[in-house]
Amino acid sequence: MTLLADQNLYTAMKPGANELTVWGYSATALHDLFWLSREVAIVRPGAGKPIAPDARLFLLVPEGKLFRLHLRLVLDQLFWMPRAMYFIGFHPPTRSKRAADAKPSSPVADQGAGSAHESVANRNGKSHEPAARAALTPHRDIAEYWNTIHTAGNVWMALRRHYPDFGSIKVPGIAYEDTGCQAMGYLQALARDWPDPDAAIAGISRLAHRVYGPTCVDISMLKAHTRPLWIGHGRDSDNTAASCGILPDAVPAGKPDESPSERK
Repeated sequence: MTLLADQNLYTAMKPGANELTVWGYSATALHDLFWLSREVAIVRPGAGKPIAPDARLFLLVPEGKLFRLHLRLVLDQLFWMPRAMYFIGFHPPTRSKRAADAKPSSPVADQGAGSAHESVANRNGKSHEPAARAALTPHRDIAEYWNTIHTAGNVWMALRRHYPDFGSIKVPGIAYEDTGCQAMGYLQALARDWPDPDAAIAGISRLAHRVYGPTCVDISMLKAHTRPLWIGHGRDSDNTAASCGILPDAVPAGKPDESPSERK
């Protein structure tokens, strides 16, 4: 999988560099657009931003995190054991032997997606993964509370106390940081998960099978590239338009056991 982006990867990886964008959207914005295209609004604590009026579900997430997860498992739990909300914990998705044995092909694979959510073995041989938490609810009032909650202190505990009718579930998933190499790893995973970004993002269209970008792009250069491809206009150091730049391929960090594209 290759991603053609609006900014050079190595510039974006440097501390203090401008945020990596594709089609003018940050990784966070693309994350939120993807979920909203599935009628799930992403809500962050204390953000105070308007919540999409047409959302049917609300995914409450911490600041600075991007998530891939197997949502259907949570929805099944909500259906069979209804609660006001479900707290979601993550365990690393099962990785195929081929992916596990693959050598990193780029700095993205070595430092980005592959390190986004790794389990750590203790002395007893049991694995523990870094904490990654979110909550899913169908109730807008809970989302509004999370949207305006005071962020000082333990916001998750405050949410539990305010809405005690909750359950917990652990599902396959990956949590990424929203900046640097991990944001790049998330974008590469998102290109695999999202088969129709043109349905939610203005100004891009389907140029070929699983190839998306502005209609002005000449796709004759794409014959040697694998799919999916997201194409944007490159930028020179003075921010003037330049030719497209190809970001290195990444070894997948593992994926939830069923992605949205596989469910279609």
